[in-house]
Amino acid sequence: MRTYQLRRYELEPALAEEFAAWVVSDIIPIREAMGYTVHWRYLDRTNSEFVWLVSLEATEAEFEAEDAIWMESPERAVAIRSMPKALIKVHASFVENI
Repeated sequence: MRTYQLRRYELEPALAEEFAAWVVSDIIPIREAMGYTVHWRYLDRTNSEFVWLVSLEATEAEFEAEDAIWMESPERAVAIRSMPKALIKVHASFVENI
């Protein structure tokens, strides 16, 4: 079973592009190395949002457990040090194709 998570980040407008570039160069490769699949990613300049869809071959509970590992990983900790100070709020939810 594959579980999909839609991630939407509200960003400071002046740093939105820098933040999006950071996610693509620093975060996505680590996520993919940990077994996640990134299906797409978009920058909504009008609303200063970065939106992406990530999945994992897992149940929602297993996804959440893997996400907890991701959040505590040394690789993420290193990447976070260079994160642009753009993040206002994160919206993350499991979604399904209908």
